[in-house]
Amino acid sequence: MVGIPGRSKGCKTCRRRKIGCDLQEPQCGQCKKSGRHCEGFDKDIAFIHRTPQGLLRKGQEQCQGPAPWETSCGANSTSTKQIPPQINNAAIYVDGMLHTFLVAFLPSSPILPLSHHSNITVPPAPWMRIAIALPRRGPLLSTALQALCMTKIARAHGDQALLMQGMAAHTQALRALQNAINDRNTALTDETLAAIRVLGTYELHEGTMGSVVGWTSHEEGVDQLVQLRGFNSSQYESELGQALFGEVRRSAMIRGLQFFKGSFFSETRWCIEPWGTKPKDYVQQLYDIGLLLPPILEELHTIQSLPNAPRRAQIWQRCQHLEDRFSAWHARLLTLFPTPPYWEEPAELMDRSSDIRPGPFEASFDFLNIHVADSLDFFWALRILLHTVLRRLSGAPEQSDAIIGACACNIARSVPYFTQPKCGFLGVQWLIFPLKTAFSAFRQMGWEIEWEWSRGVLVAMKNRGISYGGDIVDAQWGERVR
Repeated sequence: MVGIPGRSKGCKTCRRRKIGCDLQEPQCGQCKKSGRHCEGFDKDIAFIHRTPQGLLRKGQEQCQGPAPWETSCGANSTSTKQIPPQINNAAIYVDGMLHTFLVAFLPSSPILPLSHHSNITVPPAPWMRIAIALPRRGPLLSTALQALCMTKIARAHGDQALLMQGMAAHTQALRALQNAINDRNTALTDETLAAIRVLGTYELHEGTMGSVVGWTSHEEGVDQLVQLRGFNSSQYESELGQALFGEVRRSAMIRGLQFFKGSFFSETRWCIEPWGTKPKDYVQQLYDIGLLLPPILEELHTIQSLPNAPRRAQIWQRCQHLEDRFSAWHARLLTLFPTPPYWEEPAELMDRSSDIRPGPFEASFDFLNIHVADSLDFFWALRILLHTVLRRLSGAPEQSDAIIGACACNIARSVPYFTQPKCGFLGVQWLIFPLKTAFSAFRQMGWEIEWEWSRGVLVAMKNRGISYGGDIVDAQWGERVR
């Protein structure tokens, strides 16, 4: 409730008639002359509805020119005029929106890993948190983050106006991204890579051109920029750079496993040089092994019509070597922490979300923290795919079938953990690839009950607002979804 500068000071009658008033009191000359009742000079109360759009416009206007608290002095001035700090309502609005998004997107602190274990290299903070916490974000990253945050908050609260704002910001971010990529000074920066990944996450959730196609397109763009950056450790020294590189490796591995396509990330130099002298955490050590599997799938796919090819024996040996490395990684993980990294809980005691049906298992898994949960789910998914290859190459597939079934059940038993509210959208997003792998294994083995249940979980992910979960349900390994 405020006074409005510049409004007419005439009587109410003259203002309504839209004529000049001579301001005589108690009755103005115009009303006397026309024989009308003069309604007086009392002001009506005016209300201003401060909408997000108005606040953003106001913030943009305030941002033009020097900051309001900067000193202004002429060349010959003898005094300095201090302008008091001004509150930027638009910045407050955006910061509040980003905070609201982070609370919903990221896992809550009780299930994040502790960093005080002296003998354990802890995985970095989620790259999204680091990007939002940057003290000075460029316009590209800021716009991309606003697009994602506005859209997710709008979907959660059914706010159509905010949803339109988010879509408009997404379009603006895509234009800004094109300009950044065409500029040699900005193309390879951390912020540009982060912005592409934000827009890729937008596609995972919104699916503007099909979530699988949209996400894959953005992630392949990140791969190309990282390859242009090179593997020198100086390119990944910042906290954001390290976190981004680790997540880019994960994404490249998932796409390689989906589409049977190897990548440069499996090369030895790309698994060593970017870290320099820094130690790797247990998650990245698993990725070092997993990145060797897509080239095997690619090679096997090219020779599948040659049943007696000598290369099949070589592939068998490479798979056995990977199995040994996976087993060693798992054994080390079990001894890495002072307490067991995961354990069984009765299924009815888990904090299950209402949109996820109870699974066909008496017990579920609980985990030490979400990074341990994520790495184990990824480990089980990788072993399923590895033993699927061994099963094709072996004349006695019984042992591989047992391992595939056990790993698929382990992933399914982790679903209550990842889908609980405190794991946020990120926990659900991390679950998609392992659960899709388990889902395909259940179908391959003819386990109808487990297959139907895992399919329902993937569809529930789409209903939660992550389009990618539902879009890959019927996709086949090696198939590019259109």
